[in-house]
Amino acid sequence: MNIICRHCDELIIGNAYHVTSEEDGVILLSMIVCATCAFEAKCLQLHTEIITPEDTEAPALGSDSASDRLLPQVHH
Repeated sequence: MNIICRHCDELIIGNAYHVTSEEDGVILLSMIVCATCAFEAKCLQLHTEIITPEDTEAPALGSDSASDRLLPQVHH
């Protein structure tokens, strides 16, 4: 199964990662990314975890909403 990184739009070779961000119980970000984009997300202090192939269901990958892209980090 070919999985495309939802941040850089490149084919994911190797491990895929699930990046999430939540504030006040609201999910701001939930996307599947490649290792390079996962590293960038970690640098932004976003929650990042490795995922298994069965975690990459088609509906989640087909979504193209605004929450599928990395959002800039907001400093309060």
